[in-house]
Amino acid sequence: MKRIAQVLLLGCSVAFLAACDDDDDDLVIIPPPVIPLEVTDIRVLHASPDAPMVNITVNGDNALEMVDYQEGSGFIELFEGEYSIGVDALLPSGDTATVIGPATLDLMGDMEYSVIAVGKVADETLEPLILTRPDEDFGAGNIRLQVVHASPDAPEVDVYLTEPDADISMMDPALASVPFKGYSDLIEVASGDYQARVTLAGSKEVVFDSGALTLAAETDLMLVAVTNTLSGPSPINVMAWSDDGVSLISDVNAGAEVRVVHASPDAPEVNVLVDDTVALSDVPFPAFSGFLPLSAGTHNLKVEPSAAPGTYVIDADADFALNTAYTVLATGFVAEITPWIVEGKGRRIATAAQLRLLHASPSAGNVDIYVGTDNDISDEEPAFSDVPIRAETGLVALPPGDYVVTVTATGTKDAAIGPLALTLEGNKIYTAIARDTAGGGGPLGLILLDDFNM
Repeated sequence: MKRIAQVLLLGCSVAFLAACDDDDDDLVIIPPPVIPLEVTDIRVLHASPDAPMVNITVNGDNALEMVDYQEGSGFIELFEGEYSIGVDALLPSGDTATVIGPATLDLMGDMEYSVIAVGKVADETLEPLILTRPDEDFGAGNIRLQVVHASPDAPEVDVYLTEPDADISMMDPALASVPFKGYSDLIEVASGDYQARVTLAGSKEVVFDSGALTLAAETDLMLVAVTNTLSGPSPINVMAWSDDGVSLISDVNAGAEVRVVHASPDAPEVNVLVDDTVALSDVPFPAFSGFLPLSAGTHNLKVEPSAAPGTYVIDADADFALNTAYTVLATGFVAEITPWIVEGKGRRIATAAQLRLLHASPSAGNVDIYVGTDNDISDEEPAFSDVPIRAETGLVALPPGDYVVTVTATGTKDAAIGPLALTLEGNKIYTAIARDTAGGGGPLGLILLDDFNM
């Protein structure tokens, strides 16, 4: 698989002056030699669970932009030689901050370099993990794997790679006691069906199970264990990193996650049923649950007054995607109660405070939302304008600091909620839901979720 790139090196020519009687002197230019440079390959993976999106720089220029957690590139071809490689974090202010490097790497020809950003920003352990291997073919009909432990939140693990459904209780692991930043040699095996399982070191209790994987001949994967910031009970996810990029291998038990908010101001205590099974009982306004596991797919949701079982005020089917979290709100007055399903839980980012505002007040009408630094909004423009009920801002990344949030009826400066002084910290997510008072109407209030309650 050797590839040679021919380039001309710039240099000074050697000139010879030849005198021939009375003729003009002839200038003879001898060209510089042609020096062959070999090609090298490099790729990058973002595996730091609390780091923001990043730009990857090569010799001071952006080679990759806005790379998010669990995203990675395919191989990028460069000529062998020295390169300055850096990682710049994208901050909420719009500025960037260099978080890795720039570091000088001497890239050799006919090699493959995998650079993984590992560790955490919050505890100042972010660093590059650089793996190298020759750029070469492997056996016909085979697959090639390499396993990397890149989760700073997971202890040492054992890794089992078996045929599907094999009993691992009496087996030795393929890799034992792999620590954070540990990795295997290249593993070459025949193509076919496999199952990857991860246990805590010395244990047979599986914390990650890939289920059956069909791996075709010439599959070449680096399997990178990273911190699970999605849904499901497993502490890790596994990224399958190929020549072309990254895909997610989910734990077979991942599913979805759902939390429920009672935001109907004149509704009594309720029971919440999922597929006709009571999941929550006697939920009062304006209470909420934590995130509860739910299998991915279509589910029926029902809400009934606790005092009148079988009298369903909500009866709706909804689709819930794998690895996704949802907030399900009962909104509006009880006579027209409406389910509102909001997608997303968010990933905590060390360099940003993330704020999410939802409008669930049936009495407020459309609102303007101001996010400023003081109580005076008289000369300010709203951050969000004309927001109707059952609309939300999404997660807004802000520099950590002190803020004042004010909610007004659209087009006015009269506060319906606030001014509310908030100190927002990095590495935290704050969710606030505008609501009526109990029974309906004002004064309006907030249901505070996530890190507001920590």
